[in-house]
Amino acid sequence: MNDSKVPNWLINASNRIIEHMNDDHSNSIVSTLNAQHGIKDKNAKMEKLQVKGYFALSNQKLYFLEFEQVCNSAEEYKAELIKHAKKYKQYEL
Repeated sequence: MNDSKVPNWLINASNRIIEHMNDDHSNSIVSTLNAQHGIKDKNAKMEKLQVKGYFALSNQKLYFLEFEQVCNSAEEYKAELIKHAKKYKQYEL
């Protein structure tokens, strides 16, 4: 993805989102990585956020997990993460 400009709202929310997802919803990160890249790694972690998705770290490699739409607020980001959780539930390990 070429859009490296991260808006202020996302910079400000990044640590909170990453910490919350890694601590409380790691199964969603794992299932999305499996669904989008075919990688089965129960230890995958959310690493870096962008407006169209996020990077997950798995076995020392970053993989981009893409949203259906570009996010313009923390609320929209949460909505896209919830979509992933529901859409990829069958990919949980």
